[in-house]
Amino acid sequence: MSEATGQHREVTVIGSGVIGLTCAHALRGAGYRVTIVAADGPSVSDVAGGLWLPFAAGNSAEVMQWAMDTLPWLESRGFAACEYLHLQADEPWWLDALPDGRVRHARAQELPAGYDRGWVLRVPLVEMPQHLDALEPRRVERRTITSLGEVSGLVVNCSGLAARELAGDPTVSAARGQVVHLRPLAGVPCVCDEDRMIYVLPRHDRTIVGGSYQPGNESETVDPAETTSLLTRARALVPQLADAEVLGARAGLRPVRADGPRVERVDNVIHCYGHGGAGLTLSWGCARRVVELADRESVAPGVLPT
Repeated sequence: MSEATGQHREVTVIGSGVIGLTCAHALRGAGYRVTIVAADGPSVSDVAGGLWLPFAAGNSAEVMQWAMDTLPWLESRGFAACEYLHLQADEPWWLDALPDGRVRHARAQELPAGYDRGWVLRVPLVEMPQHLDALEPRRVERRTITSLGEVSGLVVNCSGLAARELAGDPTVSAARGQVVHLRPLAGVPCVCDEDRMIYVLPRHDRTIVGGSYQPGNESETVDPAETTSLLTRARALVPQLADAEVLGARAGLRPVRADGPRVERVDNVIHCYGHGGAGLTLSWGCARRVVELADRESVAPGVLPT
């Protein structure tokens, strides 16, 4: 790190979701002394299913690059690739970016009843509590930030949905999701029907059933009727779940941004928010970009580094 950037070796990260924790991890690795400031622990990230998938984060080349940077990093942290069946009528926009050996057309015998098209991917399925705990640093201040001006020095704004107020960004909105946790069962496939918004993710710690995507709904209260609907649809897709024990349900709010994630520096604030349903998927790629921006000298107000 140059002398010019040495003055910024202290950095404060606002937010302790998967984006904030990953940015803090990358900054520590680059030699920064990092303090995380957050009102509480991960909430949306803790609800996440943990599958690598660029969902609801825009379809730019930059988003895809961040996703591809993150994929091998997750595997390097011990989350091996699993075979994941993706069901969708139209070919996903991100499919061509996956290299040979990562994706193939599903065989007829691999498709659920009533489906004639799908793709089998080899991508990481992450146990989110374990992953988040491993990223959690020692220096965490539990307090609420109501203005970026409350924090001095170099700041990384990973505040998710709160960026509406902190960054004055009206293009950020919530998209509610709900999941059901089941006791793990052997032989359950990893599968998602994106058109019908239902997925089954057989992690080692629990099986995650999900599929809600409700823009504008900001309720984090579990809806029992939605739990019933998720289970009915999941059992139709994966009949092995018929007798699976229900452990509970969770709801969370994805921080969606109309133009996709914002990862840019303005003065001494680096913004990194708006990752939609792909916070985990984009986390390391975005964190690397944050380190690059942190290593640069301060810029004039309103001037963004390229």
